[in-house]
Amino acid sequence: MKTPVLTARRRTAVALTAGALTLSLGGQLAATATAAPSTDRAADVVAAAKPKFQMPFACNTHWRLDAYGNNHNPALDIVVKNNTGSSGKAVYPGYKGKVAKTFWDRGAGNVIIINHGGGWYTAYYHLKDRHDRYVQKGDSVKAKTKIGRIGATGNNSGGWAHLHYEQRYKASGIPTEANRKPVHFNGKKYTGSGNTWKDVVSKNC
Repeated sequence: MKTPVLTARRRTAVALTAGALTLSLGGQLAATATAAPSTDRAADVVAAAKPKFQMPFACNTHWRLDAYGNNHNPALDIVVKNNTGSSGKAVYPGYKGKVAKTFWDRGAGNVIIINHGGGWYTAYYHLKDRHDRYVQKGDSVKAKTKIGRIGATGNNSGGWAHLHYEQRYKASGIPTEANRKPVHFNGKKYTGSGNTWKDVVSKNC
């Protein structure tokens, strides 16, 4: 009568091992029954450790957020509510950190990457002024430190002023676009292909 109990335990152990292997192989075994819940739990752990990012703009200002399609989401393109007068608006980190790098990119224009600790970074594209005008690599910044202004630099801006914004996570090393994560502002998630938020108020106060 003990044999079925032992078999069940062995099956449980095998299932747990498969789930762990799925995580270590970056989801290569996603077709297994245990892969999906294991991956979801790992994502929850990462999200729980995320800094409490605020919007990268002045307190109590109103903004429109667009995730667009799968090739763009979970990054956001952000403009002033009703898209009136976005060009030249000040951009802030929304959370303390240190400037990891600033550079020019043909597609993204003037870019700033900020390290917020714990593997979390934010990225800011299409900035109006030269990437190192306000901050430089190694500078410490606060939530309301001006790092740049909204612009339309780079071929991928489409010629219209907006901030392309990303939150990224990587355990070690500076993350790239491949390490983008769903954006949270003030603890609320703004993500999902095709989604738009027409009036989000900055709480970077």
